[in-house]
Amino acid sequence: MRNLLVLIGILGGVVPVVAQAPQPQQTLFEEAIVVTASLDGEQENDLPAAVSVIEAAEIEARQTTGVADLLATLPSMTVVQSGSPGQVTSLFTRGTNSDQTLVLWNGVELNDPYFGGFNWAFMPTEGVGRVEAVRGPFSSLYGGDAVGGVVQILSAPQEGADFQLEGGENGYARGQISASTSLGATRVEVAGHLRRGDGQVDNDFFDGEALMARAEWEMQPGMSLGLLVRAADTDTGIPFSGGAPSPERKISWQERLVAVPFRADLGSWQVQAQVSGLTYDNQFRDPEDPYGFTAADTDSKSLRARAVASYRLEEGSWLAVGSEWDRAEVSDASTFGTNLDGENQRTVALFGEVFYRIGRVILDGGVRQDDNDVFGSKTSPRLGVQVEVTDSTRLRASWGQAFSPPSIGELYFPVSGNPELEPETSESLEVGLEQRFGGWILGLTGFQNDLSNLIEFDFASYQNFNVGRARTQGVELEAGFLKGHWRLRWNGTYLETEDLDTGQVLLRRPGESSNLVVAYAPKNWSTSLTGLYVGDREDVDPITFDRTTNEAYFRLDVAARWRPGTRLAPYARIENLLGEEYQPALGFPAPGRTLVVGVATSFR
Repeated sequence: MRNLLVLIGILGGVVPVVAQAPQPQQTLFEEAIVVTASLDGEQENDLPAAVSVIEAAEIEARQTTGVADLLATLPSMTVVQSGSPGQVTSLFTRGTNSDQTLVLWNGVELNDPYFGGFNWAFMPTEGVGRVEAVRGPFSSLYGGDAVGGVVQILSAPQEGADFQLEGGENGYARGQISASTSLGATRVEVAGHLRRGDGQVDNDFFDGEALMARAEWEMQPGMSLGLLVRAADTDTGIPFSGGAPSPERKISWQERLVAVPFRADLGSWQVQAQVSGLTYDNQFRDPEDPYGFTAADTDSKSLRARAVASYRLEEGSWLAVGSEWDRAEVSDASTFGTNLDGENQRTVALFGEVFYRIGRVILDGGVRQDDNDVFGSKTSPRLGVQVEVTDSTRLRASWGQAFSPPSIGELYFPVSGNPELEPETSESLEVGLEQRFGGWILGLTGFQNDLSNLIEFDFASYQNFNVGRARTQGVELEAGFLKGHWRLRWNGTYLETEDLDTGQVLLRRPGESSNLVVAYAPKNWSTSLTGLYVGDREDVDPITFDRTTNEAYFRLDVAARWRPGTRLAPYARIENLLGEEYQPALGFPAPGRTLVVGVATSFR
């Protein structure tokens, strides 16, 4: 912890994303309710946590079709896409592993129990009203996988219907819809898309469709029952394998999710409960594989139930308690035989949180106990404090412990699996400062994570072991500005990572990164500019497997939309305007300059 002394003197803060909230009368800096960082709803700037929020207005201005592109412009969040759209896309939060960020969609966990991560290639933006990104350990609220942070995607289509059709180079075409209406006491929302594209080289296609629906029935005032549904089907070509062309290699993904949430406001008490079922099926095919690995099929399932009861105290304080149960199961087979046959694990958890105000001081504390039938018990505490020094200045600090459980693949996959694996654990501390004046918000955050029991693969024994220790630490600087029709958001991150066993830096984590989002939106038209800088980072050569440096890159996107009337709005965007040649992951070139044109129409 001695390196933490360097960070103690650095004050950090949280700057909300500079984007207008969905309602026209709201201003940029009005504090949205955020639930991802607490068990009860609180204003985002009242929580001693690093929270960034991206609203629907920014998504529309940037014409972003994937949530991953939004997250890539947030501090300490590195998105690595293995080539063109549709290829595996990973998120590294504050230098932690790509399977150590928990992903929630309207409160339902989406992480795949097979190897613990989430493929961001398949998270679209239609129907999304807000994206919340909470950086820091949050196992005290959500259990495993929340070592680096939590990302929650919340649906909120506006009343009426919106349609978009767009097309571009290389056979790209996409249509999407989002609609919402009230049927008596029931509100219904739907969103979906169809996408086709050939890519820039042979066998680089990406075809997909997705449908999301949400219904909420107000049973009586203050009590509601809902239904959440997600379905997605994609086919993706894999143009290269080990640097050589693979003209017939492809993978198909299917996702199915059903959840039933319940909510009741009972005076000072509020009760929330939810049951959900999630399945992922993928099929790998390569009839021309020279080694005979021509087919593989994986089916993973998660069943979960969660309930939280919170009690409101006087002067904005509250306490909450809850429980969670989940069961995960994976089956996997290939041309070489069965690898996993319904292998599973179960977890039961109890947790609680206290949020207390004393004048200008806010105290927040939580703890969770997870009991798993494979790796045993883990306790995850978290403490935070925030002081409102003046009406425009906030100081905060937080400390927490978190864990990431071994995935079913790491535990039981033939030869490499190790049933004796222990969970990866972390201890984190951050301090921060936020300052507001005029239309500006400035923030600075310093953080350090100490990671233990990292699961690594030993090539000598060809098996997974708990052998690793690592440290990530850094500084996040943010600035936001709003004046008239102008909106601006900038951030920069300095990150140090180290494998404490080898002294080497962690792979694919840039030491420096910076992002800029500018939007100008007068009455009848809008335009935006997004700049993304990712510094040098260590990676592995896909052919020799030697460590080498992946060079820095700068990507610039521009977008514009014209609203000549109340119905039609033509638009266009250019992705990678400067034609930058770069590889987010070595061996996987990113697409070059790409022009997309489209038209949107609304019925409200």
